[in-house]
Amino acid sequence: MKPLEAGELLNAWEKGLNQASLQRPLVLLAAAFPGISPDTLVKMSVGQRDRRLLQMREHLFGQKLLNTAVCPQCTERLEWENQVADFLLTPPANTTTDQEFEFDSGEYSLLFRLPNSLDIDRVAADANAENAQQNLLSRCLLKASRSGAACELQQLPDSVIQQLTDRIEALDSQADIQIELDCPACSHRWVVLFDIANFLWKEVNAWAEQMLQTVYRLAAAYGWSEREILSISPVRRQLYLGLIAS
Repeated sequence: MKPLEAGELLNAWEKGLNQASLQRPLVLLAAAFPGISPDTLVKMSVGQRDRRLLQMREHLFGQKLLNTAVCPQCTERLEWENQVADFLLTPPANTTTDQEFEFDSGEYSLLFRLPNSLDIDRVAADANAENAQQNLLSRCLLKASRSGAACELQQLPDSVIQQLTDRIEALDSQADIQIELDCPACSHRWVVLFDIANFLWKEVNAWAEQMLQTVYRLAAAYGWSEREILSISPVRRQLYLGLIAS
């Protein structure tokens, strides 16, 4: 991973503003991992992508993760805290972006791959969760047969489809980070999914807006260019801001 300077992160943020929400994490990864081609990034499984986003997040903003949630029972707003290390799982050995997997279940044989960002993008617009899940599986199922005869996803028994879903989740567990929350107001317990792609983009967006305010104030006070201001260390930028206020 390439350490990003302030100007490089601002450029990535600006480029991401014009992209769909599911494309924004790929823009960030392209900046942080310039040695990985855009085609490879988009073909990474969701878990492979999210592992790199977690690593990028730790580099940019540190280990501590703070987030909020609303209790579905009493609408109490609560804050939870985790460390990036809590979510980083050991990746499966020898897993590549274009890897195919197979398994047999009785008379059925299946060949499949893991979902990637492009797959999620294609099914995200479907408001029906069941249809979206079916469409996602149909994109990832490369081949299916029953006793040697080819068949479609719709022809598979529910038990085999569930096995396929379970296999995908087990092979790409980094893509499904769940957090159990306990409401202090009503003691209701529920599970939320942690979406590092959305979480990191919100943090980068907030950082970028604050950085632009800093650039504006320092430029107005000292006449420095944006390039000059961004080249100054964060500590010195804050010190110069303090001098303006005094």
